[in-house]
This record gives sequence, structure tokens and C-alpha cells, in this order.
Amino acid sequence: MKQFILFGFALFMLLGNQLTYAQADKSDASKTAKVEVYYFHLTRRCQTCQAVESGAKQAMESLYANQIKKGDYTFKAFNLDDKNSEQLAKRLNIGGQALVVVSGTKKIDITNEGFLNARKPEKLKEEMELLVKKIEALDENLNELEK
Repeated sequence: MKQFILFGFALFMLLGNQLTYAQADKSDASKTAKVEVYYFHLTRRCQTCQAVESGAKQAMESLYANQIKKGDYTFKAFNLDDKNSEQLAKRLNIGGQALVVVSGTKKIDITNEGFLNARKPEKLKEEMELLVKKIEALDENLNELEK
């Protein structure tokens, strides 16, 4: 019985701690764009790697031109060999080439979709639209839970 109570107390403390971090992260997230798409790459890149970046960028610009213009959505590419991108890569737990959609504290890794559809821009655009909608829905659901 004591073990059960101790376990419950430890769980309560852990969850309370996580809620504190989540609330701190929320205030930071409100200062940034609502949806950010990041492409992380290395200095040496093949044609497919370059196609992922250009396809993802074109998809975002054609799907979300108004949101990008307002600053609600962004697309940025970062060279992992550049010291300036280390902090963001570390925060997002990125260790190699990656294409991710980020909204606040939520992240969806779409690297596989990006590389599978690098030579199929329309398919990549469809996949990105679907995953951006998914992260928006996660954001809306989280906002509903907070009310």
C-alpha cells in the first residue's frame, strides 16, 4: 500500500513539473510563428536533398502564401554544419537531415514523406498540406483542453 501511495505521489510530482514546463513553453511559442516548417541539411547535398528543400518551400509558398505574408507560417532551411543552427537543431532533437513541421511545442517529422516525394512535387505538396492540417488540429485540440 505504501508503494502505491509513493508511486501516486511521484506521478503527481512528475506531471505537475511537466505542466510547469508546458506553460513556460506556451509563452515562448506565442512569440513565434504559428506553423514553422524547417528543413535541416548538411553542406554537401545530392540532387534529392536539394529537391526536398525546393519542393517543400514551393509547397508552403503555394499553399500558405497569405499566412506566410502575415508571418503566421514560415519555411526555413538550416545547414547543420553551420554553428548558428546548432541551438535550434538541439531544441528540436535533430541529428541529421530532416524536414519537420513545428507549432509551439509540437513537432511532426515529415522527413520520410519529403524524401519519398522529392521528385513528385504535387504529392509532396499534398503530404505537407495534410500534415500542416494535422499539426493545426493538434494545436486547436490543445487549446480546447486548456479552456
